[in-house]
Amino acid sequence: MATSGKVLFFGLILSFTPLLFAEESAPAPWQVTSREEIATVWSGNPVGFCFKEKEGILFIGFYSAERNMVIGQKNPGEAWKFQTLPTKIGWDSHNFIAMEFDREKKLHVSGNMHCVPLIYFRAEKPLDIDSLQPVHRMVAENTTHEARKAALEHQVTYPVFLIHSDGRLLFNYRHGNSGNGISLWNIYDEKTQAWSRFLDKPLTDGKGMCNAYATKPTLGKDGFYHVAYVWRDSGDCATNHDLSYMRSRDLIHWEKSDGTPLEIPATPGSGEIVAPLKPGEGLLNSFVRVSFDPENRVLLTYTRYDENGILQLMQARREKDGWKHYQTSNWRRRWVFSGYGCIPTELSFGNINIDEDGNLVQYWNRKQEPSGEFVLDPATLRPLRRTVRPAMPKECSQVENPQPNQRLKADLLPLSPNKQLYFVWETLPINRDQAHDVVPVPSTLRMFVLER
Repeated sequence: MATSGKVLFFGLILSFTPLLFAEESAPAPWQVTSREEIATVWSGNPVGFCFKEKEGILFIGFYSAERNMVIGQKNPGEAWKFQTLPTKIGWDSHNFIAMEFDREKKLHVSGNMHCVPLIYFRAEKPLDIDSLQPVHRMVAENTTHEARKAALEHQVTYPVFLIHSDGRLLFNYRHGNSGNGISLWNIYDEKTQAWSRFLDKPLTDGKGMCNAYATKPTLGKDGFYHVAYVWRDSGDCATNHDLSYMRSRDLIHWEKSDGTPLEIPATPGSGEIVAPLKPGEGLLNSFVRVSFDPENRVLLTYTRYDENGILQLMQARREKDGWKHYQTSNWRRRWVFSGYGCIPTELSFGNINIDEDGNLVQYWNRKQEPSGEFVLDPATLRPLRRTVRPAMPKECSQVENPQPNQRLKADLLPLSPNKQLYFVWETLPINRDQAHDVVPVPSTLRMFVLER
C-alpha cells in the first residue's frame, strides 16, 4: 500500500494513510454481579432473539427447545413468566423475533418469517404478555390468502418496528424475495387498534430487477432520519451493488444528501449512489452501518475488496463537496463471500461511537484475529490506534452446552451507563438455512447482570 495520498479505485476517491498504529489496552472489563438461567432454547441455528426493557420490566422473545416462539416477562422482584405463541421455527436464520410497545404500552410481536404470510401478535393489556393474541394481519381485511395477497401480506420478511419521533408505532417489512422485493411501511392507531399504510408507495422498489436492503432509519441530531441501502440482484449475496443513501425529517418526504427531493419509491436509477460498487466487489447488505461524527455529519460504514481482493472496512462521509471515502482497516486475510441463505461470515463490526476525547471508536471482530476497536481521528478519519477489546468475564463467555460444534450467541441490553444485561446461549453455526445432520440438544438461555 502507498504511504499516503489518494487513489481512484472502483470509481471511488479513496483517502488513506499508513495503518501502522500500535495496539493499546482497553478499559477494565465489566464485572458479573449475578447470573440467572432463564429457559432451555432451540440451538439448531443462530436466529435472532429479542430483549427489551420497559418501565423496569424485562421482556424477551426466543424459540424454545420445542422450537415454539416464546415471550417472557419478568417484573421486578418476581420470577419469569412465559407465553408460548403458536408458531414454530425451522432451520432458517432469517426468522428473527421483533418486539415493540405502542403508546398504550401494549406489546406487539412479529417474526419467524422468510417469504411467508405475516405472523403478528398483539397484547390486549399494557405491559402484559398473558394478553397476547394472534392477529396475523395489518392492513389486510382478514387472514384469507386472497385478502393477504391483496394487501401484500402473504410474502413477508424482515419485520422491523420503529417508534416515530412523535411516538407513533411504525412497522416495516419486505414484500417479495431477494432480488425482487419492495419495502412497505405501516402505522398503528391505538384508538382504532388498526394499522394502515404509512406510505402510499413502497419506500424502495427494484422494479423486478433487484431489491434494496436498507438500514433501519437512524434519527440524527440534525432532525433527519438517515437510511443507507444497497441493491441486490438475486439471492446470491455476491450480487450486492451500489451503496446508496436517503434522508427524511418525517419518514414521508425523502431527499438526497444535498437536499434534492427524492421521489419514492427509490429505484436503482433514482437514488443517490454513495459508492458505485458492482456485484462481486465486496459490498454486503448486512455489513452497512449508519453513524455520525462530532459535527453530526453522517458516516456510512461498508466493506469492499481492495486491489488485492482482500475485504476492507470503509467509511463514507458526507462533506461539503460530496461523499468522501476512507479506508479504516488494513487486513491481510482473504475472505470472499457468495451464495445463498444466511452465510457464515468472518467479520462483525458495530456502529461508530464518540469517546470522551471526541475520537471515533468502532468495534470489530475478524476470524483468527483478536477483537478490537479502531480509534479514528474525527477530522481526517485516520486510524489513530487500535485498542484490544477486553474479553467478557470468563463465566459468561464459556460454552456450557454439551453438543459438539456449539458456539456462543449473545445480546446486550443496556440499562444505564454502568449496568447492562448480557444474554447468552449456544447454537450450531449457520448452515445457509439448511438442516444440520442431527437435531442438537437444547441449550440454556442465561442472563448475566454486568456492572462497572
